Amino acid sequence: MDSLLNFLKNIHFLLIFIVLEVISLVSLIGQDVKRNSVFYTSANYIAGQIYDLTWRYVGYFYLREENAALMQQLSKIRSNSTTSYFLDTAKFHERIDTAGKLKYRYITASVVKNSVARQNNFLTLDAGSNKGITTDMGVVSASGAVGIVVAVSENYSLAISILNKKIGISAKLKNSNFYGSIIWTGENYRYAVLNEIPNHVELKQGDTVVTSGYSSIFPPEIPIATIESFEKNSEDNFYKINVRLLTDLKCLSNVFVIENLMQDEQLQLESLESKITE
Repeated sequence: MDSLLNFLKNIHFLLIFIVLEVISLVSLIGQDVKRNSVFYTSANYIAGQIYDLTWRYVGYFYLREENAALMQQLSKIRSNSTTSYFLDTAKFHERIDTAGKLKYRYITASVVKNSVARQNNFLTLDAGSNKGITTDMGVVSASGAVGIVVAVSENYSLAISILNKKIGISAKLKNSNFYGSIIWTGENYRYAVLNEIPNHVELKQGDTVVTSGYSSIFPPEIPIATIESFEKNSEDNFYKINVRLLTDLKCLSNVFVIENLMQDEQLQLESLESKITE
């Protein structure tokens, strides 16, 4: 208590000055309508600027929480879509069983480390074996395909990015189903090339390129890119196609990791190809 009294005693001249200034200001404003209006307009402006500055920082954290909640909802929607199910139409005793069997499960994760400036880029996600993630799972954003999981620990996973010259993603033209592969050239992080599309196929700028569904990693019809430009190559009868990636990996924060629940069965069967042809 004594300390407080001593402190007030030391600054009592400053307190008196502030009180007198406030009284003078209120008296001055109250006597003039124009000054009154200017004062409150200025006060509102200053308060608005303070609120805006505060929201820029505080709102950022709320948006991250909302983003995570939205990703959870999208995960449920994707998992319940028809493309995530295997339709069993086999006939048993003249009876058709059309029950859908879940084929793909979507697991939400956040990107904690990312690179786009190297020749071979990777993503680190904050979800690992604790959430059921294993290697060879596809990674997608809300906009399109992003990469493939190549290593997993208990709490984290490492994905090879679509911006990596060492991988290609099986893709097809959405409007014609001709398929090829998306490969990054190591140059602009927003662009890649689509290979193996024959010269006779009709193309248009802006055509959508999606996953083919021919691998066990990605479901079909996941968007990847749109056609930016193309030209015919007379040497090998295939187009040279430049595509613009739909996902901006430079500002990527939330993703889905896709688990193919029938992947092991598919890979075991496909492994018989080499034995059959021997």
